[in-house]
Amino acid sequence: MEDNFDDFDFEGYMEESNKEWDSKMEQWKDRMVLEAIETNYGNILENGINNWHVKHLALADLRALNETLHFMTDHYIELEEYEKCAILKKEIKKVNAALHLTKDM
Repeated sequence: MEDNFDDFDFEGYMEESNKEWDSKMEQWKDRMVLEAIETNYGNILENGINNWHVKHLALADLRALNETLHFMTDHYIELEEYEKCAILKKEIKKVNAALHLTKDM
């Protein structure tokens, strides 16, 4: 039996496979981000963010925490879940206060 692969479009096949792979990876990433947001929010709701810990974080960690809280807030604004935004805003105020203290040093 003779194989006739002369007309097989390998480049097209690989390009389509890569598009499908990229799409699946993007979906997976989106699910992981949503899961992280919900997990973080649940922990914040249950425990809050400890003032002492915030005051003792390194500047880079404070900035990262601030960025994360804003990212979460933007997500909930998009979903129109404003009660969650209000809870996050209280925590953002703690982080902002610590950031201002750090800048004054």
